[in-house]
This record gives sequence, structure tokens and C-alpha cells, in this order.
Amino acid sequence: MARFVMDAHVHAQRWSPGIVRRGEAFTYRSLEKVIMSDRPWDNSRALLQDMDRLGINMAALNIAFNQRNEMIHAQIQKYPDRFVGFTGPVDTQREAYFGQEKYDADKAARECDYWLSQKGFVGIGEMVSVLPDPDLDVSIDDNLRKMIPLMEVAQQHKVPILIHTGCIAYPMMCRLRAVDPVLIDDLAVRFPEVSIIVGHMGTNSSFTNDLPDRARQLAARHEHVYLETCQAMHDQIERAYLDPQIGADKLVFGTDWGASISYHRVDGKIYAGTPADRPPRTLVLHQDWATRQMDKIEMPEEDRAKILGLNFARLCKIDVESRLRAAQEKQYGAQILNGDVPTDGTWRTLGGKEYPEAETLEKRGKF
Repeated sequence: MARFVMDAHVHAQRWSPGIVRRGEAFTYRSLEKVIMSDRPWDNSRALLQDMDRLGINMAALNIAFNQRNEMIHAQIQKYPDRFVGFTGPVDTQREAYFGQEKYDADKAARECDYWLSQKGFVGIGEMVSVLPDPDLDVSIDDNLRKMIPLMEVAQQHKVPILIHTGCIAYPMMCRLRAVDPVLIDDLAVRFPEVSIIVGHMGTNSSFTNDLPDRARQLAARHEHVYLETCQAMHDQIERAYLDPQIGADKLVFGTDWGASISYHRVDGKIYAGTPADRPPRTLVLHQDWATRQMDKIEMPEEDRAKILGLNFARLCKIDVESRLRAAQEKQYGAQILNGDVPTDGTWRTLGGKEYPEAETLEKRGKF
């Protein structure tokens, strides 16, 4: 079977915030307010260009912040051979963020349940934190319980859920207590039948190691918890790969294409980071960086194939062989069948000597 690469974590919607043009301070705090209120636009064609350039077959379009389920639905209908969709409680969280109404966990579940009934949606995510209610006055335990209806929807539809972990500078939606992988442990205990994908495997700002350590402990404890690799350095990925409690079967390749995260050289290495006062102003080539991290790790190609696409495709119930076969026929035409290739015995009479078809080297005295 040919190599199948699937990016588990991309965002194909983008904003034009206009913050700099208005002369305002461009920080993650000001950016968060814009991306929670403004309507994003379709950026799937740019994503497909990068995927084609790097040999990535498919990607899962994730929501985050105010990225619309409706847009993801349109994108996966337009490009069904390249994209699948992950949904989330976009409208419910936006209304709670701006204080229009209290976060309603059951309403959030209904929102996700509806979109999972639409063709092409195969999961929930990216939940930008494990605490879905942006209200700072809600206790951690009470907030975490608000994830239960979403987990029940995932269980009902038999789909995975991808949850963001790791330090990032968006102040409210990704506050530090809400992105700790340890909190996911309670959900994993309650819902052993739901595949949980730990976004960023705790890294996001990949210069730190405390949250990645906790993410690996989480995956080691539960057979249904997977680590997704975007923004993780190659040595952090390799540490999970070599852990006998995790290994190749529980790692999925992701890049966070479309996210406002930059990269910085520190001591000769390039790390992901989000300086609070300096969000990137252009589209970052996340897939290039993430692909290089995987290329630096020595492993059998069977393991590399699992991590780069087969594991995630299995979680999303994607028939990889059928898709690869269809892609081969579309690009290269139909397979040449033996019945279409008649036997040509002309060579038997060349040089005036006829070679009986049944004659063998043994009969001719060569053995």
C-alpha cells in the first residue's frame, strides 16, 4: 500500500482582524476578542496547496474559537476526498464568551449532535480547552463536569474528541488551568469507550516540558487516549514513541495549519511559541515544521505509516485502501489486468529454432 498521510489538526478558516490598520496594539488579548466576534473566511485552497506540495493526502478540519461549523460543512462537501470535519459548540461558547447568556452544556451537546449527523463530520474538536465555560468564576470541577454532555455525544456517535492542551497566550479561552492534560484524566476514566486525542501532546509552546510530561502520563494510563503531535519537537515525539506504554499505535500526526503560532530559534533549535505581545501577522508554514520533526526520528516505516495517517484514519473510520485505490485510478488510470495482456510466443521461433513451450532448462541438460 502506498504511503497515506493525514493531518489530524488543521484550521482552514482565517480572519482579517484589522487591528494594526486601526492603530491598536496587536496582542493575543486583542486578537482573541476579534476572532471570537468576527466571521472568518474560507482558506481551504491555501491549505490544499500546502498539502499537495508536501504529499499530505487528507486533513481533518477542526473548529477553534469562532470558526464556523457551517464553513467546515461547505469545505468538506466541496473537497470530500481531501477533508473530513470536526465539530464543536461554536455558537454556544461565543455567546457565553460575550456574556450574552450563560454557557449551557446541554445546548453545546445539541449543537455538536446536530453537526455530527451531517455528512462528513467524524469527530469533535478542537476544543480549545478542557474547561468549556469561559466564566472564570466557575470552579474547575464544575466546569469540567460541563464536558460530560459533549463526551456523551461523542460516545453516542462513536467518534473521537480532540482537546487542546499546552501553554498558549490567548488569555481567556486557553487560560493555563484549562489546558492542563491532567484534567482530561477524569474524562478518560468516565468514558473508556470514547477515543480522546490530546491536542499538541501538551506542548503548544514547545520550549517547556512539564505539560508534555503530564500528557505522556495520561496516554500511558489509558488505552483510548492518543497524543497528537503538532508543535511538539522531535525529541518530545520520540520520547512518547519509545515509551512502551504509548508507542507508535497511540500517536497521530497533526500540524495546526492555520493557527496563529510562531517559531523561534533557541540554542540552535526551532521551538513553537506565542509571545503575548507578538502574534504572527502572516500564515505560518506549520506543516513544513511538523513534517521535519517526524523526519528526524528514526523508526521502522511501518511505525511511521501508523503515526502519519493510519492511526487517525482508523479513529475516523476512513477506508484508506479504497481511497488510495481510487486516487491511483484517477491519476494513473486503471490497473493493467492479466486478461488484457495476451501471450506473445513470437520469441519461440526467433533464429529459425522453435522452442517447445514445455521445454525446461532441466530437460535441456543444464542441471
